[in-house]
Amino acid sequence: MMPAKGRITGFDSLRFLMVFLVIALHSAMTYMEYAPEWWYVLDDHRSLFFAFLVVLLDSFPMSVLFFLAGYFVTPSLNKKGKFPFLKDKFLRIGVPWALGVIFVAPFQALSTARALGYPPPDAFTFVTGYFLGPFYQQGHYWFLGVLFFFMAGSAAFTRASNKDTPTKSKPASNPLALLAVLWFVSALTYYLSGRYVKPPVDWLNIGYVLYFQPARIVGYAGIFALGRYAWRAGWFRETGWSPDTFIWGEISVVSGLFLVVSKFSLEWRLGELYGLVSEALVYNITCISMTIFLSAYFFEMQKSPHGLTKLTKLTKNFERDSYGIYWLHMIVLMPMLYILKPLDIPILIKWALSLPATVIICFAVLRVGKSLIRRVDS
Repeated sequence: MMPAKGRITGFDSLRFLMVFLVIALHSAMTYMEYAPEWWYVLDDHRSLFFAFLVVLLDSFPMSVLFFLAGYFVTPSLNKKGKFPFLKDKFLRIGVPWALGVIFVAPFQALSTARALGYPPPDAFTFVTGYFLGPFYQQGHYWFLGVLFFFMAGSAAFTRASNKDTPTKSKPASNPLALLAVLWFVSALTYYLSGRYVKPPVDWLNIGYVLYFQPARIVGYAGIFALGRYAWRAGWFRETGWSPDTFIWGEISVVSGLFLVVSKFSLEWRLGELYGLVSEALVYNITCISMTIFLSAYFFEMQKSPHGLTKLTKLTKNFERDSYGIYWLHMIVLMPMLYILKPLDIPILIKWALSLPATVIICFAVLRVGKSLIRRVDS
């Protein structure tokens, strides 16, 4: 069995896989039927397959990333202390968020304006009337801003201790009631926000700092808090709850399939009100069940001497740079999709080519950047 201490290599692999799926999502939006007209690059050929894929991938990957981040908050706080923890997260998450929002997101906003047919503005009009106006967005950097907010809140309301491993004196309990409450609250706020605040796919801008989808933010906060609870309760370890990966895998597959069916079949049959109820319930059970299943599965894999061998041979070089690849990927992916657009090849091949190429280019850029920094420091 894996010791209580030590790096959880399975979670490193899982984190990279989720980042890879985010890249797959953003690439698939270029080729999906019913693509949003504001999307940065749209291919002339579209497929319903990619629409199904987008619906599925637009659910659980971000939830898994928030859960993994929450899982390691308490041990990191205990190890570093409150203020060193905040300083570290500011440098690792806050600064990259600010750089992305200031230097990259404006170009994404400009792409959106052009896709919607707005005339190219001068620089001043673009910044004041476009980017800081109706086209404001943070692109994929919204995740870093929300994550830093969650991290800062955790530090503010948590007392650090000298314990770097979870302790549990009671027998492991099955947290189904806790998960049911999380599902209910997440689904209820998803429904209420989607009905009375903004549609689930729309975004809310708070002071040009926090940028998120109101329908999903409570679910993200809940899954982040669940990660913190999971560490303290010793989940996946000998002393804590070990989810049955077969059962949770079945729940994940069924809920994921039903999410796609609900989005493309049930909503228009049920009407707007009951369609939103269905979406709220199925979306959130997919996020929660996928998070539990994937976390348990990847944790179990590392207990076997050969469990992660095949996977890590492919991903081990990329795992430590997961968030760096996440930060860079849209800068690389969108131009690549634009270059692939006129090629007379099946869109499935275009999509498949874009994924590893994006990861490899981002990884190479990060390695060159780190090498230059080391040379400057030396």
